[in-house]
Amino acid sequence: METLLHIDGSYGEGGGQVIRTALALAAMTGKGIEISNIRAGREKPGLQPQHLTAVQLAADLCAAQMVGAALGSISLRFVPRALVCAGTYARNIGTAGATALVLQTALLPLVRADSPSQVRLTGGTHVSHAPSLDYLEAVYGPALRRMGLQARINVTRAGFLPRGGGEVLLEVAPAELRPLELVTRGALRKLTTIITTSGLPAHVAERGAGAVTEEIGKMGLRRQLTIEARDLPSNGPGAAVLLAAECTAGNAGFIALGARGLPIEQVAASACRDFAAWWATEAACDEHLADQLVLPAALAGGESRWTTPKVTEHLRTVIWLVEQFLPMRFSITAQADGAHLVHVSPQ
Repeated sequence: METLLHIDGSYGEGGGQVIRTALALAAMTGKGIEISNIRAGREKPGLQPQHLTAVQLAADLCAAQMVGAALGSISLRFVPRALVCAGTYARNIGTAGATALVLQTALLPLVRADSPSQVRLTGGTHVSHAPSLDYLEAVYGPALRRMGLQARINVTRAGFLPRGGGEVLLEVAPAELRPLELVTRGALRKLTTIITTSGLPAHVAERGAGAVTEEIGKMGLRRQLTIEARDLPSNGPGAAVLLAAECTAGNAGFIALGARGLPIEQVAASACRDFAAWWATEAACDEHLADQLVLPAALAGGESRWTTPKVTEHLRTVIWLVEQFLPMRFSITAQADGAHLVHVSPQ
């Protein structure tokens, strides 16, 4: 009987990150896994549409055999039966579940395929408690390019809460990842603002751009600022603002979502405040990118290092998961400036 690696789905962060990271690692290593207590402490425990879509997509990549791949399931057996295969894949979450998180489940496994691949997803593109696709494009993507990965994201429809229906195409090519060094971030090369709107008057994006320009101008960084307004079709109205900072040796991004009755100026100001708080630190990465770098850094082998302003439960959880699969050693060290250094190296 095949020996399975047992994963406690309630460990640490205890949410979808455990599922997604375990699926990606299982697909890449060929190790069969059994996840129990899936999202046990959440208001709706078990697999929800977004998580089930990630399971199904991961299974597509490696012809996995599954038990428990159903809505509401609190346990899952996932056994890869083939190497990750390049191809064209498509899935529909069916809700406003985050397409960005589902894409992250497939991206790194497909980097190890033998030819380019495409993944088309339908669902939420700008939703709470998840990176927006703008963040993947302007923050996560550039950080991975420093490691040699080449991928492109094209959003043709936006998907806001509660209707979803957004459409995104990911194109990714095989690559050999190299280690990463994002410790002292250096000079700010550019500060990109992406304002995405759907079903709203043109002046909304214009007002948002004006608010960003004013706030960043107060910080003396207006010269590095560029603003792009994207008006996309969608199933319902919505707005989102992203500030993406690219430094000599650092990447960070800050998302703010619109809501009914909330002026776009307040949305823009929220993203600017988050950027300003990070800029006041010496960290090279934002706290969310910090945990998203763990898996690619482990796959690159060698030694990688990056700094974050905060150690989150997500970061500790993904480190624990990677250590279950790969012979890598991690450490997190507080720095004199208040930042934290994440260090990964082979055992």
